[in-house]
Amino acid sequence: MPGSMRPTPRSSSRRRPSARGGARGAPAAAAPPAYRLGASAIHGLGLFTVAPIAARRKLGGLSGELRRLPAARVDHQRRTVIQLVELSRRWALDCSAGNDFRHLNHSCGANCYLRIAGRRVEVYSRGRIRAGSELTVDYGQTMHRGGMTCVCGAPGCRARI
Repeated sequence: MPGSMRPTPRSSSRRRPSARGGARGAPAAAAPPAYRLGASAIHGLGLFTVAPIAARRKLGGLSGELRRLPAARVDHQRRTVIQLVELSRRWALDCSAGNDFRHLNHSCGANCYLRIAGRRVEVYSRGRIRAGSELTVDYGQTMHRGGMTCVCGAPGCRARI
């Protein structure tokens, strides 16, 4: 919110160490990546955890190009891989040139879900996820005529998406 942040007055030009061991205001060390790309048993590349993940944790967000929905649908209907998230009746996020979260494969027994917040798409874990597991989401119904065959292999698989 504009105007809600106030500068903190400095009492001294010396910086004191923080509880984390570094100087206050110093940039934090980059965290190791929590995910890796790898060959998926479901389809092509998949996104896999490096460490265990707790239930209902925000894992990150999908990135991509914001596009008008009708044109994005027409474009993606010609593709074999759909990397499109419909945000509203007018807008979609085309993730085909986005970050690694675009490699989230479909599963009827998904361990993640997507949350749409305005024009952002966030990824959350449903329950605990073991290290080395592939991260998956349930795509719901596809825009392809007649749907697509599901190959997720999850118990209770719907066979079509």
